[in-house]
Amino acid sequence: MIGVTGKMGSGKTTVSTILARKYGAVVVDVDRIGHEILEEKREELKGIFGEEIVKEGKVDRKALAAIVFSSEEKLKILERLLHPRMCERVKEILEKISRDELVVVEAALLKRMNLHKLCDHVITVVADEELLISRSPMASERLRYQEDVVPQGVVIPNNGSVSELEEKIEKVMNLLWGKRG
Repeated sequence: MIGVTGKMGSGKTTVSTILARKYGAVVVDVDRIGHEILEEKREELKGIFGEEIVKEGKVDRKALAAIVFSSEEKLKILERLLHPRMCERVKEILEKISRDELVVVEAALLKRMNLHKLCDHVITVVADEELLISRSPMASERLRYQEDVVPQGVVIPNNGSVSELEEKIEKVMNLLWGKRG
C-alpha cells in the first residue's frame, strides 16, 4: 500500500490518477471520504459552526471553510470531529480490497491522521509554493494550516509537466516494486 501525500496543489491527485491508470492501483481518496463524513455529521456541524454552513440541506463546504480557516482552533474542532470517522471509513474500505491489489491512500494530512502507519511506502509530492498557489486559488490562505505536511518517504518534485511526473513515478515504481505497469 502506498500513501500519497503533499500540500494543496502539489499534484497528489495527479500522481494517484497515474498510479491507477498505469499500474492498476485502487485509489482511496481521503478528501472525498471527508466530504461524505461532512454530510453524516451535518447536524452536529450546524450545532457547532452555525446554521449558515448548511444550504439546501447540504453542508456548504465554502461557508464551513471560511469559518474553520479563519481560526486554527476552529479547524482543530472540525478535525477532532471528522478525522476519527474518516480513518474508520478508510479502514473499512481497505478491508474490502484484495491484498493482491496495489492500493493508494491519497491524503494531504496522511501523517496528521496517522494513516501513514497503514502504508508500506509513502510518496510525498512537492512543488514550489508559487506553483501551489497558481494551481489552487485557495492554497494561499490554507497552506499555513499544512505546515506539518512535510516530505516523508519518497519525495517527488512536481514543478514540470505531467509527462515529467509520469517518468518520475515510473522510476519510483521500478525502484519500489519492479515494473508493474
